[in-house]
Amino acid sequence: MGIVSFILSFGCRSTDPVATTCDILIINGKIIDGTGNNWYYGNVAVNNGKIIRIGRAVNLPAKKIIDAKGLFIAPGFIDVHTHLEDDEVKDPDATSFILDGVTTCVTGNCGSSNVDIGKYLKWIDSLKLSINVATLIGHNDIRKAVMGRANRDATPEEMKQMEALVDKAMRAGAVGLSTGLIYIPGTYTKTPEIVALAKVAAKYNGLYATHMRDEGDSVTYAIEEALTIGREAKIPVEISHFKLSGQHNWGRSKETVPMIEAARKEGIEVPIDQYPYTASSTSISTLIPDEILADGQDSIKARLQRPDIKNMSSIPCLPD
Repeated sequence: MGIVSFILSFGCRSTDPVATTCDILIINGKIIDGTGNNWYYGNVAVNNGKIIRIGRAVNLPAKKIIDAKGLFIAPGFIDVHTHLEDDEVKDPDATSFILDGVTTCVTGNCGSSNVDIGKYLKWIDSLKLSINVATLIGHNDIRKAVMGRANRDATPEEMKQMEALVDKAMRAGAVGLSTGLIYIPGTYTKTPEIVALAKVAAKYNGLYATHMRDEGDSVTYAIEEALTIGREAKIPVEISHFKLSGQHNWGRSKETVPMIEAARKEGIEVPIDQYPYTASSTSISTLIPDEILADGQDSIKARLQRPDIKNMSSIPCLPD
């Protein structure tokens, strides 16, 4: 079954009892209206860019009629995990998203985003994209802006600077804070630092989205850390690509899923997202020990020249 998805939001429809004609009439569709109710057969009338009527009996004269027989009619989907940065200008029509029925994307995931969110959103507006874009503020880039790639705790003054950057981002329109705790410098960060920054995002009704510290052997520890941040910062927690890496971890969803269910019963708002396929990808840098990648490029090159580092047997491989 196909889906006809429209940028016009059902949630913003206006009922116009006066209208006697419309620009577009979509007929014979299986309507999913986003309320949680079952789909039903009906028609959708659109006028001046707005949905004005939905229902079985809607039958206004229209300039254009679209027969959706055999198809579903639904509001546009929201893709909550994208990495749009630097690709927006390549295809302002966002064809790959639109053809999949996606009309809103959330970017800035995994701790990576523009630091100046206000400037970024103004630039997005200037491109006149065919989709809506929301962005998180990325912890890794906030930390780099203040501390570079330093492998240490933030000082009180550095914490104030990072908190100020998150506050500025949220006031500029960011929808929450994201972390990428397997990426430098997120790996160098302890939980209290993230809690402090998440509290800033929480003041603006933001959420905390995390690429957790581990998705394999230590996955339960990583989930508990994410839940602790939500609990202490009083902020919703969105766990990105909820999965288990490594064949020896297969079946451990019997441990991980109950942790999410228990947190929800406790009152923590904790949605999760998941790949629709049995593969994943990331930077090869994640195979290199964290301590080698600290500080600037010169420091990294110097470490990589050391004989003990050059010996690849000293670098652990990820399990299949």
